[in-house]
Amino acid sequence: MKDIILKLEKPFDSFLTYAIEALDISREITKKIDSSSSSLKTDGSLLTEYDLKVEKEIFNILKNTEADIVTEEVLGRQNNKEFCWFVDPIDGTTSFSKGIPLFGTIIGLTQNQKPIMGCIELPKFEERFISISGHGCFKNGNMVEASKCDDFSKAMISYGSAQRFIKEDMIDQLHTLDKKVWDSRGFSDCFGYSLVFDGSIDLFIEVDLNPWETIAIESLSSESNAGYAESLSKKGKTNIIFGSKSLVEQTTKIFGGDWKIK
Repeated sequence: MKDIILKLEKPFDSFLTYAIEALDISREITKKIDSSSSSLKTDGSLLTEYDLKVEKEIFNILKNTEADIVTEEVLGRQNNKEFCWFVDPIDGTTSFSKGIPLFGTIIGLTQNQKPIMGCIELPKFEERFISISGHGCFKNGNMVEASKCDDFSKAMISYGSAQRFIKEDMIDQLHTLDKKVWDSRGFSDCFGYSLVFDGSIDLFIEVDLNPWETIAIESLSSESNAGYAESLSKKGKTNIIFGSKSLVEQTTKIFGGDWKIK
């Protein structure tokens, strides 16, 4: 697999180097695992021993940078620094625990709270997406771009768990959208997100996400020329719509509420 080669100024060159090293170790650990036992966290999501193992390895790499680190599980450090990493060691833990290959690692980086880098590693597919502010979005080292579709009747969309939409009282709006599009699929988690950035699908809608997911997604969306909108979920987390800029704008009107298009 080819990684991106860019001439970046300091400290961005070292940030990219460490991010790639972190993605490499995640792939090394998770690619050979076919399934894993899991336990239930207090928020109802699953946790495996590999979530903790990958998180520890990534933390030990990223701690060498002059940046804070926020992780999904137990590790992290926050000292109000200019830069901050956001790490989801295994996004799609449910799929991972069942031996379904639709999982991966998400890493985002902010500068003064603004997303400037996003990474998605898909070990089973040997695919890696990396975005860097002002330099574009890359899939396995090749620049990619999101869809420019502006017609729902020609669009393929995807979204996460319907249960989340029910809890957010957004299931009726989702059904309305479903009736407008050419096709919809339930590609889950980071695998589904990645399909937006190379134009494989035209739109993705997800609700109730955490910053270790949304930071990277916002960067990857921006650098692949995708539209991105977000709103506050009932739990104080983030709902997002991203994909074709035209479809993102149209979808916010279908769902209603206070969406911020970025």
